[in-house]
Amino acid sequence: MKKATLAVLLLLFVGIANAQFKPVAEGPVFKEPEEGRAKILQMKNGSTMFIVITAKKGIDVQVYNEAHQQIAVTNIEPASIKLKVAELNGIFEIKGDVVLMLTAFESRTPTLHRLIIDGKTGNLKDEQTIAQLNKLGLFAGYAMVWGDVPQPDFFVRKDPASDNYAVAMFNSFESDRSKRIEIVTYGSDNKEVSRAFYASPQEHYKYLRYVDMTVLGSDKVCVLAYGYNTAHSGGKESELILANLDKGATSVSFTELGFSKDMVVYWGLVKYSPAVKSLVLLAIVKGKENDKGYTPILAFVDPFEKKFNSADVIAPSERLNQYSKKGFTGLPQNLYVNNDGTFTVISEEIQSFTNTSSMGTSSTSTTLGDMAVVNYSKTGKFVNDYLIRKSHDLSTYLSPFYMARREGTAQGLYKGNQFKSFAYLDGITKSYVLFNDTERNNEKQEKGSLVTVSGVSQSDGFYYTLSGPDAILKRDYVFGNPAGKRDHILGLFSISDYDRINNLYVTLRLNNESGKKGVQVVWLQP
Repeated sequence: MKKATLAVLLLLFVGIANAQFKPVAEGPVFKEPEEGRAKILQMKNGSTMFIVITAKKGIDVQVYNEAHQQIAVTNIEPASIKLKVAELNGIFEIKGDVVLMLTAFESRTPTLHRLIIDGKTGNLKDEQTIAQLNKLGLFAGYAMVWGDVPQPDFFVRKDPASDNYAVAMFNSFESDRSKRIEIVTYGSDNKEVSRAFYASPQEHYKYLRYVDMTVLGSDKVCVLAYGYNTAHSGGKESELILANLDKGATSVSFTELGFSKDMVVYWGLVKYSPAVKSLVLLAIVKGKENDKGYTPILAFVDPFEKKFNSADVIAPSERLNQYSKKGFTGLPQNLYVNNDGTFTVISEEIQSFTNTSSMGTSSTSTTLGDMAVVNYSKTGKFVNDYLIRKSHDLSTYLSPFYMARREGTAQGLYKGNQFKSFAYLDGITKSYVLFNDTERNNEKQEKGSLVTVSGVSQSDGFYYTLSGPDAILKRDYVFGNPAGKRDHILGLFSISDYDRINNLYVTLRLNNESGKKGVQVVWLQP
């Protein structure tokens, strides 16, 4: 009996010893949330908040103190907004509290609400309606589907280096073209600092498509938009536009950046790099006169001089193409500015499908394939790249940049899809990619013929250390090798948060031991 017990302990020890991520603490076990949206935030005072937003149950909040002990469990039912019709625009910390920004269409009027949750108690501290767009007419849906009119919407971004944030309001049905973009900035007290419309010269473009936005402290907000006309609206002119709201300004400046007139910008994201004092733009473009597929573009935009510094087509190196017959066919999902000023672009193979049944009902699905991790210098020079092999089926529709659009918001919980998303971590000495996969793919990374993951009950959390000369990297278990063949440990990595100062990575761990499931908030050291 003693020998058997000793053997089990040794197995557990080996599993923990093999894990690169050192366990620090774990919270109490609770029932897995399976719907709504979830996010974990590590607060500046060392506490942790786990938040789940659902239409039926409201907002569930768990608060953990600096010692990782659970100190509050609350439920919030806002009075100002119906959560069942709300979309989450942003969730972030401001001065020790959590700010949630939510949009709802109320009587055909897009309305932005702000909820403030007390960072110490988890209780609702304040809720306000802070903005509204024009009421949509009866034929607005027709105009958006058939008339190429972008959907009116709110966009929220927080400065990662300060407690400043901004809201960009795109009022696409506004008749005055110089009032279609309005930018509002907020300070650490959640009070409005400035508000202004962009100034469009000669009201040049009928349509404006939001690309992305970044906040530079209290000094500047930069919005990138794609302005265009159609054959029915004054010609086919188009341009990439930089809209800046500077501190103390009464209007938003409008600068045409001189982007290629032959290319259409479909998706994009922008991050600010303090190392080179420049905006780094990653965009997917397509030619106007042909249909040869999408092309990823990497560009540097000077937000102070208001000009392009460079713009180049990017792709992983040729060495990654040898691992599949068609070569790597992925498109960018996100760009990460690393602590040392370098940056990383992660692309992923993605295929979305629409399936129609014999009854005429339709459903969508997506297959997520191999990932390319490409590292660049501070100035955008190629450094190295890696290929991570995987095959995951999701019962939902995803498009390029789905990871970037999720950043700053929360992960949707739906049919286990949330466990099929990767996370990137820029650690103190090394960088990592984490996701869940079946152990049956452990030996199939180079050879291919991967097992496609549809359900995740037989999967575990894995990490890849992004270092070394090999294109295909070895992987290991995040939580250690499970003790039994029927035991599996997953991580909900897409809701995780990393505290770089204290080198703490916090995520939600799902233990599936012989079919018995439970989740815990856990703290790890990479």
